[in-house]
Amino acid sequence: MFQLFGQDSLKNTVLNEVVVSATRTEKPIIEIPRSVSVISREQLNKLMYNSVGELLSSEQGIYVVGAGQTPGSVQSLFMRGANSNQMVILIDGVRITDPSTPNSVIDLSELSLTSVEQIEIIRGSHSTAYGGAAVGGVINIVTRKNQQPGLNGVASLQMGMIGDKAYVVSPAIDLNYSLKNGIYFNGSIVNQTSNGFNATIDTIRTMGVYKTTDRDSFKKTDIYLNAGYDRNNWTGAISFKQGSQQADIDKGVYADDDNNYTDFERKLLNYNLGYQINNSWRVDFNGSWSRSERVNEDDSSHVDDLNYDGNYFYGQYFGKLNTNELQLKYQFKNVDGIFGVGVYDENMNFNTYFFSNAFGPFELATDYDSINAATSTRYAFGQVNWVLKKLRFFGGLRFSNHSLFGDAVTFEANPSFQLSNFILFASVSSGYNAPSLYQLFDPTQGFGSYTDKGNPDLKPEKSLSFEVGVKKEFNNRSYIALSVFQTSIKNSIEYVYLWNKNTDIPDLSYLDYRGDTYLNITMQKTKGLELDMYVTFLERFFIKSNLTWMTGELTFVPSSIDTTQTGQHHVQLYSYGTFVTEEVSKDELVRRPKLMSCITVGFYPVKKLLTSITYRYTGAREDSQYDYSLGPFGALSQSRVTDYSLFDINATYQISRTFSLGIRIENLFDTSYQEIIGYQTRGRSAYLKVGIKW
Repeated sequence: MFQLFGQDSLKNTVLNEVVVSATRTEKPIIEIPRSVSVISREQLNKLMYNSVGELLSSEQGIYVVGAGQTPGSVQSLFMRGANSNQMVILIDGVRITDPSTPNSVIDLSELSLTSVEQIEIIRGSHSTAYGGAAVGGVINIVTRKNQQPGLNGVASLQMGMIGDKAYVVSPAIDLNYSLKNGIYFNGSIVNQTSNGFNATIDTIRTMGVYKTTDRDSFKKTDIYLNAGYDRNNWTGAISFKQGSQQADIDKGVYADDDNNYTDFERKLLNYNLGYQINNSWRVDFNGSWSRSERVNEDDSSHVDDLNYDGNYFYGQYFGKLNTNELQLKYQFKNVDGIFGVGVYDENMNFNTYFFSNAFGPFELATDYDSINAATSTRYAFGQVNWVLKKLRFFGGLRFSNHSLFGDAVTFEANPSFQLSNFILFASVSSGYNAPSLYQLFDPTQGFGSYTDKGNPDLKPEKSLSFEVGVKKEFNNRSYIALSVFQTSIKNSIEYVYLWNKNTDIPDLSYLDYRGDTYLNITMQKTKGLELDMYVTFLERFFIKSNLTWMTGELTFVPSSIDTTQTGQHHVQLYSYGTFVTEEVSKDELVRRPKLMSCITVGFYPVKKLLTSITYRYTGAREDSQYDYSLGPFGALSQSRVTDYSLFDINATYQISRTFSLGIRIENLFDTSYQEIIGYQTRGRSAYLKVGIKW
């Protein structure tokens, strides 16, 4: 890591930093012909964020919904215009999701920063290296391994005031004990508690919703244990992580709820074993097992001073993942690469219970334990990196066999031209994203339904991506990187309502309802530009900035409708309210800004004190809001959410080799803004972090 005056800067990417995710082999960033950045361990120790989602929200090409809302809010990641289910999140190179959610997407608020060594961000399509869903990009969270012999540790206490009334407290400790014989042990724990923040913007007496004074709370505990060996050509490790969190949530947009809670717990086991056969060949085995459980309980709530609404809901949702992969890496004079084979299994089930006494006793229970909601994907892949003087070529193929969809092939071709500190590159890559278990297997049928909600005949989403870029590093370690990209996705999945085909659309009533389901009905195209730059000057100053411009288009195609699933009934898109009777296009992507930018100016007044100010701009974008006028049941329409600008200031003082002190003020000017409609953001917030290192 490049250092200035003995202290590392806030710069996230140094082009000679080693990264493993982009090619699955260790390479300096300047040699990787794609858009890649790294957030190092040193930066993680200094920065005052409560989750991976909050940290990523300032990175180029990324928009994280929920990062600026109440602690515990669901955090969904969008990169390069791709949907949140078209991203891959890895822990130590192994994919992690939540199969029990409708689109199998992990909530980033689940991922704390404890035990993290570095975070690698790889933008663009990488389905050849990492399989389905790696359409928009890959986030790899690398955990800590072996350290210098002896006892090593980091302890911290972070406290913050959120807005006028809320608070957050996060103590954490991270320990390592390494022996000279290569054996090491790691352990860490972090606990986060917050209270006093009302997630919804408003709870006025509208639509029968009673105004309460509910303040939402959030509690989170992560425990991580790891043991490993690194010596004499052998590496191996086994780790266990248990994360649990409890959140007080609300009913929905502008709707407070004083008795609605979620509990979430994940147990995660990672394991790996590697052997360096000789200077040219290495073999690795990596695997992971995960079990998650989410409980949502919504008890009866006040509707006026004396009465409750008489409704009760309880749901349990379970998800299981298991991944095992064998890799063979090779490296010769001018050729290196990797071959791999593996299997990825996922499973989900859930049960729910609803009781209402609003109009007399009514009960509804569902139990999905008897449904085999599980899939398995077996795969083999190969990648090669060939260097011929200043020319390089990186390419790969992946063959996948899905238990429901059969065989699929994805590819990547990535030529580049490289000098000592300059690289010009291009890439073309394909992607393949299978439907979620919920979309495939949900057996729910409402009154009058023609079909199940789940659709076992869904097709995988398929993508094709192009990118051209340039990177340039200067002698003082300043750099500039520019990428232009375009991605096309076909067979995108939409949730739809079905309506009686024998009734004209203007005459439809709720009696014409024929159920809801999922269909491959959409084509999506995105294109954009990303600029990343770092400049250091006058020895004490640096500027780190990025800019992303992106535009997208959705096209809904009637000819792609599976009439077997719909019975030729009218199809209404729930997310847009549109009846698909002819080809329709939308030139806005929901919750994805066209323009984003982040600029950090850093200054070292003295050797051990780093100060900075950060400006973040998020452009206007569309969001979804329920509209009762769209069809008999209503649907979602789009409303414009205005752009916003935020200023943050940060100061880190290394008091001694052991002690450090950090201060961060977020949203310095207390700007009022929304990430999504109906939910509050945190306003001006102040954080203090005390750290001890030994």
